[in-house]
Amino acid sequence: MSKLQTLIAQRRAVRDRLLAEGRAPYPQDGHRTHTNAAALAAPHDTTVTVAGRVRVIREMGKLAFVKIEDESGMIQLLLRRDDTHEFARLKSDIEVGDFMRATGTRFLTKAGEESVQAATFELLAKALRPLPDSYYGLADEEQRYRRRYLDLIMNKDVAAVFRKRSLIISSVRRTLERHSFLEVETPTLQPLYGGANARPFVTNINAYDGMEMYLKISDELYLKRLIVGGLDRVYEIDKDFRNEGLSYRHNPEFTMMECYAAYWDYADIMRLVEEIYKDAAIAATGSDIVPYDMVIGRNEDGTAIIERVELNFRDPWARVTMKDAIKTHLEIDVDALSDAELGAELRQRHPNETSEPFVRGLAIAKLFEATEDRYLQPTFIIDFPRETTALCKPHRDDPTLIERLEPYIARMEVGNGYTELNDPVLQRQFMTDESGAEAHPIDEDFIQALEYGMPPAGGLGLGLDRMVMLLTNQSKIRDVLLFPTMKPRAASDVEADDEAGDA
Repeated sequence: MSKLQTLIAQRRAVRDRLLAEGRAPYPQDGHRTHTNAAALAAPHDTTVTVAGRVRVIREMGKLAFVKIEDESGMIQLLLRRDDTHEFARLKSDIEVGDFMRATGTRFLTKAGEESVQAATFELLAKALRPLPDSYYGLADEEQRYRRRYLDLIMNKDVAAVFRKRSLIISSVRRTLERHSFLEVETPTLQPLYGGANARPFVTNINAYDGMEMYLKISDELYLKRLIVGGLDRVYEIDKDFRNEGLSYRHNPEFTMMECYAAYWDYADIMRLVEEIYKDAAIAATGSDIVPYDMVIGRNEDGTAIIERVELNFRDPWARVTMKDAIKTHLEIDVDALSDAELGAELRQRHPNETSEPFVRGLAIAKLFEATEDRYLQPTFIIDFPRETTALCKPHRDDPTLIERLEPYIARMEVGNGYTELNDPVLQRQFMTDESGAEAHPIDEDFIQALEYGMPPAGGLGLGLDRMVMLLTNQSKIRDVLLFPTMKPRAASDVEADDEAGDA
């Protein structure tokens, strides 16, 4: 029997003994009068009942010091053999990792530690598995992501990230609602997918004879239907699903905010993005200037090379057209190049690029990708070639372009916005144009909705996971997802992880 199995068996024996003695190792009543933080703030001599997970037990003859932890923090309990009923049960019943409750009075120890002198105590939940000895017992990233509950127990910095995540998303809602946006819900299961260039997850619905359905890749087409229906400003914060690769900035299941506003265009959307990010930065950090540690390379031993950047959400963001970005950073004037010359420039930077047939607008967009690592401070890249999306309105000054924006921060694209296409004839034409980057199924109901008339509108999608990465100084998307998508493991790997994480 392994060390872990022995420890589990010992704890299981305590549970079984308590049941045999008629005492509940998992009682229903878990009530308390104070959180640990509230108890520490209470005056001395106040009677309090506190509860939490046992993190430390120190027995010293007739005294025992126990530290318990709840979400608000840690508090020390002092138990005296002469004052505490059934003092011996502390040693026989309770171990580190268990949950316990104690009632007693607030006081200050001789060593100057704010504590509770317990008159009574009881077990609230018996932990059958021991906690890792220290955080370093759960240092492997795979284990941290797969067993996030242990990561949260052992590393309080992780919990802090997710508290900030909640503040950020709440801030996004407040900003939108300040502009009279209405929060709505659209279907996750959809008979057609659209709104983005992505591979969907496919499923079936038995109630409709196994009809094929898709998990949403975007909320766009349903939210635009609501604009047609007369809801002038709508937004949704929810999960989208894209059946594609995983990386430090991609997870197949991710959180997106999409919003649409009638009578707006992409200039209004850019101002909204600036406001959303500024408000969220202040909510998460207390400032609109946010430090972010950029990983700019690796040392020979694999450790990251970090560059500290102060992200400025206070000032208006730079606005750079895609063509100007290419001209500035690659010294290429795409308008001066023939298709053949443009193709040669593209192949020089992307030797494996074999897109056929050649589409000029897509080649320009692909060429632009070589400049993405230049945008550390918040920047809008605007005015894309028309072929890059089927859902955006042509540019008012140049019909070969569209009124599209992508915000970039810390070398990362964090969203997408348009002056929305509301011409149903052009919409059908763009959706059936196979040369475009986004091959959409033809959504006849959506086109029919446009035929009833949709007002001019601006639309926006923001990746909230990436926003949280930036505002909590995290370099990997998995570090801002409580339960990221993970590769399945063999049973032998699970057993090995158990031993490494719990021993």
